[in-house]
Order: sequence, then C-alpha cells, then structure tokens
Amino acid sequence: MSALEWRCRWLLRAYPAWYRHQRGEEMLGTLMEASPAGRRWPSPRDIRAMIIGGLRVRAGQHQRLSTPVNLRLAGLLGVALALLWLIGNNLGGDIMFWTHVYPAGTPAGLGLQAAASLLALAAVLAAWFAPWPAVAAPAAAGAALWVYSGDRVMASQPAFLLVLLVVLAMGRERMPRSWLILAGLLFAFTVLEQATAAPRLYFLFTALSYAPWVVLGAVILWAAVDARPAVAMAIYLASNYLIFTLIGYAGYGAAPAAAWEWYLPLAGVTVLGASALWRLRRQAVL
Repeated sequence: MSALEWRCRWLLRAYPAWYRHQRGEEMLGTLMEASPAGRRWPSPRDIRAMIIGGLRVRAGQHQRLSTPVNLRLAGLLGVALALLWLIGNNLGGDIMFWTHVYPAGTPAGLGLQAAASLLALAAVLAAWFAPWPAVAAPAAAGAALWVYSGDRVMASQPAFLLVLLVVLAMGRERMPRSWLILAGLLFAFTVLEQATAAPRLYFLFTALSYAPWVVLGAVILWAAVDARPAVAMAIYLASNYLIFTLIGYAGYGAAPAAAWEWYLPLAGVTVLGASALWRLRRQAVL
C-alpha cells in the first residue's frame, strides 16, 4: 500500500463505518485517480471536501431521530460525563493518596469509595454497550456503597446521577460509540489531574485543569453538526460546577460565593444549554 493510499484511507474515516462500507472503495478510487503520479498526500482541496462531506453524512444520522429521543440521548451523555468527572476525581485522588500520602497503608473508607467508583464506572460503560438491566445492577450497588462509605450529603450527587443514568438508559436507542472519545478524554484528564495533585507534580495538575475547557470549546464548534454533545456539556457543567458547589455549602454551612463567582458561571451554562437546545431542535426531524 502506497503512502498516498494509506493517507486516503485514513481520510475516509471522516465518514461513518456504514457509509465507508457502501462507498469507501469507490471514493478511494476517485481520490487516487485525481491525485498526480508520485504524490504522497491528497490535495488540500480534496482533504477539505472529504472532511466536510463526512461531517454532513454524520450530521444526517441523528437528524432521523425526533427531538425527544435526541434530548434523551443528550441527557444520558450529560449524566455519564458528570459521573465520569466524579469517578475520575475519586480514583485519581485515591491514586495520589496511595502513592504520595499513604504509601504504607490505606485509610479507612478509601477502599470502599474506590469500589463504589468502579461500580459506577461499570454502569456508565454499560449505558453504551449493554441492555438496561446491566446498567441498573452496578448503578444500584455503586450508589448504595457510595452513600455507605462517605459523607452522605456529598454522596447524594453521585447517587442521584446513577439513578438518573438508569432511567435515561431505559430507551431503545443507544448513544453513538463515537461519543466514547469525548467521555474518555474527560475521564482521563480528570484522573490525571487528581493523580498529579502532589506538590512535586503540581505543574502537571495546573496544566491538566484547563483540559476540560479545551474539550468544551471543541464541543461548541461541533454543535454546528451535532448539538447533542453541547447539551450534554451544559448538563455536565451544571452538575459538577454548580450543583456540587451548592451541595458543599448545604453540607458544611459555608458562606455563599461572591455574586460574580456564582452568577457568571450560571449565566454561561444557561446560554450554552439554551443555544444547544435550540440547535438540537433545528437538527431533529420532529
């Protein structure tokens, strides 16, 4: 296989698998014929046309679904992202404690919280790959263990999110597996951020703390093709940066944040959610 053919096949991945199966060889032949002899890369015009064409085909897939179905899938992704943030914080924090704070032993409750996080992680993954009962079983066990092993006020958020995950997973349509890239990136960034919170690794902790915002920017741009991840990001932000703060205040009697520290993020989440919902409605069939 020549370098040009390999790069053209890689470029075809802009299209979904079913489309590549039906028309991939035809499109590959057209690309190869249009490229001059000895060329190692497709032309910039061909690259641009392939990427735009792939995005348009992918955009058409979710436009066959109704607004309620798309909204349920967006909500399911948002709940999954919110849970992955909490799970990543717990597991990353456990790694940091085990390697830098308590290398000789595990404090009481830390192992139980890690087990609860792993059960919740299994429930989130099941929302993509398994039927509804396979989501409900680890979700129920994880919620119960989370409440039992830690502060019950702070545990109310993951427990509620796990219940909501089970409810939203009861629909027939499943989340696209391409969304696993978004979920995986956020989960990996969160785990690494918490695992590098030790003083000698703080420079990594600071850099990784900005990574979710980069992902958010990419999702906002992606809303031109598919607004559902943007709706999910609004849910994720509302849960993990607003509700988490409120639960903390309620549980520990802390004074409310300054007005701009609270209302500015709230306004941002509201604008993101409203604009993404408007875009989702325009992209759906009903």
